[in-house]
Amino acid sequence: MHGYRCAAPTGSGVKRKANGWQVVRPSQFARRIHALTPIQIGGPARGHALMKTAADPRGVEVLGTFNNCASGPTPWGTYLTCEENWSDYFANNGQLSEDDKRYGIKATDAGYRWAEVDFRFDRQINPNEPHRFGWVVEIDPFDPKAKPIKRTALGRIKHEGATVTIAEDGRAVVYMGDDQRFEYIYKFVSRDKFNRYDRKANRDLLEHGTLYVARFD
Repeated sequence: MHGYRCAAPTGSGVKRKANGWQVVRPSQFARRIHALTPIQIGGPARGHALMKTAADPRGVEVLGTFNNCASGPTPWGTYLTCEENWSDYFANNGQLSEDDKRYGIKATDAGYRWAEVDFRFDRQINPNEPHRFGWVVEIDPFDPKAKPIKRTALGRIKHEGATVTIAEDGRAVVYMGDDQRFEYIYKFVSRDKFNRYDRKANRDLLEHGTLYVARFD
């Protein structure tokens, strides 16, 4: 399964040697984030009707992340990993909706065929499950017990990457692109300001803000 391996950027997760980086085994920081890892839903989509399923009637937790593309470190020491071509894992053997067509969800035998072994990926049986993917996931590598969070304020697309910087006024800015043809470039600006002296104060910096889209005609 496609997933995202992470370890602490400093300390005992990985270390740098003369010939490059080396994973430290065993390590209290090393863990694997995969398609069955419980991941919290954050941001404005948390609890939304389109995020609710029979397995998660509150719409607050997703099992897994996959097809993860470029990750970006944040100034507060976390990692952002992007759910890119997630639509290939889902199937719809019925009438395709406009949402299916826009994102590229097709019949069972057109993608990775996960729907044949796990009905969670069959849109006819679980119509809301695809809505729970296509997000940027924030992972704290310093705390192996911290649950990853899907930051829905950053938008739902086929994320190619997420690069973070701090604006002159102290707010966090995230630049993102959609990896599908004829799509757009996005910018998220946080509501709150980055606190360089208190790491915990930045925990929910990507929960609230304004999402902009640039379209080039």
